[in-house]
Parts: sequence; structure tokens; C-alpha cells
Amino acid sequence: MTHELTVLAVDFGAWTPDDWSALAGGASAVLTLFTVVIAVAAAAYAKQQVDLARQLREDQAQPFVVVDFDDNPVWNKAIDFVVENMGQTLARNVRIKIDPPFQTTLDDGAHPLPSSPLLTQPIPSLPPGKRITALFDISHQRHSAGLPMTYTATVEFEDAHGKPQEPLTYILDLSIRYSLLSFTEYRTHDAAKALKEISKTLKETRRDLRGEFYRRSRVEAVSDDTEDTDSV
Repeated sequence: MTHELTVLAVDFGAWTPDDWSALAGGASAVLTLFTVVIAVAAAAYAKQQVDLARQLREDQAQPFVVVDFDDNPVWNKAIDFVVENMGQTLARNVRIKIDPPFQTTLDDGAHPLPSSPLLTQPIPSLPPGKRITALFDISHQRHSAGLPMTYTATVEFEDAHGKPQEPLTYILDLSIRYSLLSFTEYRTHDAAKALKEISKTLKETRRDLRGEFYRRSRVEAVSDDTEDTDSV
């Protein structure tokens, strides 16, 4: 079986000026098309970068409301509920929903947190860096009471222009606080408590010293009376 190989040969010497002109025109068209494709791709990439930069600026300029539990700065056994705007602009109509509703060992007090305006009414405005702190519970009392340790907080708010923002959801877990090792930091509350104990001790010591002085003075008085009687 015989295979024939056909080779396409081009005799450029036989080309006429029109042939060369047609080739040049075709090459120019291909080059122009290639240039247009590159320009379109570059424009699309540049637009994508501009859109990303604009989105980043918009995200950085939005309010960002965070809710969480934190240590009380005065007494380290107390737990605070904190609402803070960590964004760059004003947050409006901040609404906080807690599921299940908060339960604390302080609910019987004069100002129970679950029924406070902080959780039952919108916060009209929350400027950048603004932080609202409310006493939530006492750690050891809560652990002994067997109250829920995990809550889901949903925060809804608007930006400075009144545009609704995407709701933010947080899982507030208190259980991790009871499984971590930490150093004991003595704060203002501990210092005040220690001063009260010192004051109490000093009062008791002064009272004891007065009693001892009185007893000794009575003994000395009785002793002097006895000596006077013996001399008579």
C-alpha cells in the first residue's frame, strides 16, 4: 500500500502586488483584532480592580456592630454584656434579638437586663467606637444555677444614610469561660474589699484594746484599794 504525502508549496515569487497587499491587509486585521482583545481584557481587569477597591472602601466605611460577653473591669467574677460599633461610620436603629431570651441570676434585681430598653427597643444611634456595657451575671452564681450557657444574638441596623445593612449573627458561648486557665488579676473592686477588711480588723483590734485597757485599769484600781485596806 502506497501513502502519498502532499506538501503545500507556495511560490512567493509568483505573487503579484495585489497578493502581497491582500496578505498585508489580512495580517493587519489579525493584529488589530489581537490588540482589541488585549485591550478589552485589560479594561475588564482594570474594571474588576476598581470595583474591588470601591467595594473595599465601602465595606471599610460601613458601621460594624458587635455584641459579646466581656470581663467586668471592676470585678473579674462579673460578666458584662457589651454592644460596640467597631466600624468607621454611624449605625442607626440598632436592634438586638437574643435567642433564647437572656436568663441571669440577677433577674430579680431592680434593673433586669432581659427587659431593659437595650434589648427591647432600638438604639437610635451608635457612633463609631461607641461601647455600651451592661452587667449580665456573676460567673460562679450562674454556674451553680444551671442557666443556659449559649445564646444566639442577631443584630439588625442601618447605616448613616438609613440604608438597611445585612444582619449580623453571633454565637455567645459562656461555657468556654469555665474551661480556661487564667491568672487572677486583682482590680479596684478587690482593693476596695481588702481596705474594708483592714478597716474592720482595725476597728475590732481597737475595741479589744479598749476592753483590755479597761480591764487592766479595773484590776489596778482593785489592787490599790486592797493595799490601802491592808495598810489601815
